[in-house]
Amino acid sequence: MSKSRSDKTSTKTPLPATARNTWLAGAAVTVVHFTLTYLLAGVASVVWGDLVMLAALAWLARKLIITIELPIAFAPVCIYIIGEPNVGFSPVVWICLLPFFALVRRERRLAALAGWGLWSGTLSACGIYAWVWPTLNRFFGMGWAMSLPLFALLMAVIGMQFAIFLPLARFLSDRIRWPLAFIAAPLFTLVEYWMPLPFPMALGMAFANRPFFLQPLSLAGLHGLSLICAIENGALDYAIGSWREGRARRAMAALAAAAAVIVLHAGYGWHCMRAFMDDPSAPSLDIAMIQPVAPLRVNNDESELQEKTSSKLKELSLHAASATGKRPDLLIWPEGAGSFASRTPEFNPPYMRALSAVQEATSLPLIVHNVDFVRMPGAGQIRYYSAISLIEPVARVTGSYYKNILMPFGECLPFEQYFPVIRKWFPETRHVLRGMQAQPLTGPGGRFAPLICFEVLYPEYVRGLAGQDCGYIVNLTNDGWYDRSHQPLQHLRLAVLRAIENRKPLVRATNSGISAFIDARGVIADGMKTNTMEEAVLRGRIYPRNRQSFFGRHGDVIHPWILTPLMLILLAIAFRGLWRERRQTPGAKSASYARQGARNQRGRRARTSITPPADSP
Repeated sequence: MSKSRSDKTSTKTPLPATARNTWLAGAAVTVVHFTLTYLLAGVASVVWGDLVMLAALAWLARKLIITIELPIAFAPVCIYIIGEPNVGFSPVVWICLLPFFALVRRERRLAALAGWGLWSGTLSACGIYAWVWPTLNRFFGMGWAMSLPLFALLMAVIGMQFAIFLPLARFLSDRIRWPLAFIAAPLFTLVEYWMPLPFPMALGMAFANRPFFLQPLSLAGLHGLSLICAIENGALDYAIGSWREGRARRAMAALAAAAAVIVLHAGYGWHCMRAFMDDPSAPSLDIAMIQPVAPLRVNNDESELQEKTSSKLKELSLHAASATGKRPDLLIWPEGAGSFASRTPEFNPPYMRALSAVQEATSLPLIVHNVDFVRMPGAGQIRYYSAISLIEPVARVTGSYYKNILMPFGECLPFEQYFPVIRKWFPETRHVLRGMQAQPLTGPGGRFAPLICFEVLYPEYVRGLAGQDCGYIVNLTNDGWYDRSHQPLQHLRLAVLRAIENRKPLVRATNSGISAFIDARGVIADGMKTNTMEEAVLRGRIYPRNRQSFFGRHGDVIHPWILTPLMLILLAIAFRGLWRERRQTPGAKSASYARQGARNQRGRRARTSITPPADSP
């Protein structure tokens, strides 16, 4: 009896994991992830829910209820969010590609890999840029039902790079026969480089709050830093694979290579942190910035609110000029400080009176964000530019910079000229004209690169502007639309990257925070930044640098000039091999003819099966 029971037990096999269970679990994870994003709108809060879900998925996969691909695809979501600077555990960037490598090895279908990549990338972007959803509601007045599909679409576009990377890595590793790590690591950063998006999903962003590890930015930019992280991931993956194959020496060599990459990375960071430290004896500039937390909207007919806001600007500015007993060299008002139109004083009398009063009392040059009105020829319409103006005492505009990169759906509507109906869907979008030239301004301390709001997100644009013999960068922005979310800190971290890339100090003046002084190493000294949503005066000293970094002179030369040609050659070799296999496969041509003949036969049968009409009597 015991023997038969044992035989009966041994014949039992666990139920296979079904696709249906995997789809249901994936849908549940997606719903919970989006719900946490909407309710919490903070990446540090969302990550805890994601870790719980990852543990649950791993348990379900262990019990063979779902396929193992689901937790593997969800693992990068958790790792990316944990590595986000607001959470701050940046060392996870050295293992973040390992789940992708495992997924490529397990799944051979290219379409399935693209699907897993899109799902994983969308959820990763959703957690990192959680602030976008409430901002849509706040700026456009959308309800969650209308903003959800738009938010999901934006996140899917951002996460598309994973959907491109996974099938490409599978295809190349099958055809080239190189170790997966040698192909996939540089391929990942290459796809990252060519994604035309201002919101990066770059590996190097994990170090955005670690200036020590950010120093390679001055050589190869953000994507060059990502390549360093990807190479370390590839070496670690190769070590794990070699160990499983019983090749201990090869595994130890790969681990040594991974350690060497980290040591060289840290060593270069240590060198730069010492080499680019500010020299107290060098020429410097004393700057005061005003953070007034002005209202987001001040209408032209709200004279009382205009008077209140302009009085606050005047009060904070006079305090900044007299607080230390020595007046600064330059005073900066941020974007959104008021409805300025310095070339049209009758548009905003309260603000112009405050500006004149400050300059008469202090004789300080002033940098402000304002608008410049123009009349469109023929149409008679009044449009305006978003501008930065340098105003010398007393109230004399000596130069203006017009914003070149406009915020989609905030300052302009893409394709509105072709589809005017879009304006009805986004009535809050402003009619801002795009500036046609990117020219520096000349003020105290020499030439400086002016940037408005999210222009600081574009490394090539900042490089081209700062490279015109500029000594420092000034970024005026208004992050009040994002309230106390993690967006202001993300925006600040991206400004830190631009300072290191160009090796120039960056002054960031904001309406509601975070204002900061960033030196050429990307360091924000103690007391040199403000909190969000607080009225403040921030005063500091910068040391302009006219010398350009290697990245400032040449940009990222690795991805467009080295990796892109290499990957194109590999793709050509892979497609050539695939074409040869199909031609040389025995019976491939006859099988193709047979399939075509079968399709033709089915078509003939379908045509002859039509019953002719009956003859009339």
